[in-house]
Amino acid sequence: MDTKQLNTFRHLAKSLNFSQTAMELNFAQSTVSAQIRSLENELRLTLFDRLGKKVALTIEGKSVLNYANRFRNIEDEFISSLKDDSEVVGELNIYAPNSICVYLLPCVLTQFRKKFPGVTFRLRAHLGTKRALEELKSGKIDMAILLEEVFTDQELNIQSHREEEIIFICSNDHPLAESVVSLNDLKDQNFITTEPTCGYRAILSNHLLSLGHKLDPVMWFDNAEAIKQCIMCDMGISFLPKIAAEEDIATNKIKQIHISDKFPGQIKLQSATHKQKWLSPALREFITALADEFSD
Repeated sequence: MDTKQLNTFRHLAKSLNFSQTAMELNFAQSTVSAQIRSLENELRLTLFDRLGKKVALTIEGKSVLNYANRFRNIEDEFISSLKDDSEVVGELNIYAPNSICVYLLPCVLTQFRKKFPGVTFRLRAHLGTKRALEELKSGKIDMAILLEEVFTDQELNIQSHREEEIIFICSNDHPLAESVVSLNDLKDQNFITTEPTCGYRAILSNHLLSLGHKLDPVMWFDNAEAIKQCIMCDMGISFLPKIAAEEDIATNKIKQIHISDKFPGQIKLQSATHKQKWLSPALREFITALADEFSD
C-alpha cells in the first residue's frame, strides 16, 4: 500500500465515478481500476460495491476512508512542519448557509484577505446542515458555519458564537404589519420559507406541530433575497434571521410581525471543525477571526 493508492482511493470515494477520478488525476481509467484492485487485494477487503457503471462505498470502504483522510491530514501536517509555520496560505473549503454567506461573511472575508492575501476561500452555501456535517466528518470540507440550536458531536470541535434572532416579516400592506400576535395566530397564513434542511425552519415546524398546526409553506427557497422579494409582492409571510431582513425593514421595504411568545429555540451562530483534522495555519487564523468578530 502506498500514498498514490490511498490518494486514488480518496478521489474515487468522493466522486464515486472511475472516469471522473481518472480525469481528476490525469490517469488512464485502467490505472485507477488497477490501483483500487491492488489496494483491495492488499487489504483483503472489498472497498466498493460495483453497481453497473456506478460504485458505492462498502462499510469497510467507509472505515478505510476515515483512516485515509486521517493519513492525509498527517501528511499535510508533516509537509507544513517543514515549511515556515507562520506562512498563512492555501484554500479553505467552508460551508455556510446562504444568509451567513450574504449578510455576515463578506466583511470578515474582506478583512481576513487584507491580512492574509495568500488565503483563498471556496464557500458552499447549498449543502444543508446534515450534509455539511457529513462532508466535514469525511474531510471534504474544512469548516462548517451554522445557524442552529447549540449541539454537541463527539467527532467535532464546535465553537458557539453569538445568538441570532429569528423574526417574522410581511409586506407593508399586510394586515399583520407591525402588529403583535402569537405564533398560534399565524396558523392560517401563507408561509414562504427557507429550505426543509434549514435548522430554524425545523424548530418552528416542530413547535407549530405541538400546537396542532402543520407548517405547510406555499413555496420555499434556499435564498433569503428571493423570499423577501415574494414578501414585498404580498404573497405571504416568512421568518428569517434578523440579519437578513433588518436593512429592508429600516428602508421600509417590508414590515416586521412582532411575536408575543418567544421563538421556540435559541439559534446560535456556530463554527465546527473535525477533532482529528490537522488545522493549517490558515484555518487556525480563520477560526480566531470568527471568534473575534462574532463573540457575544
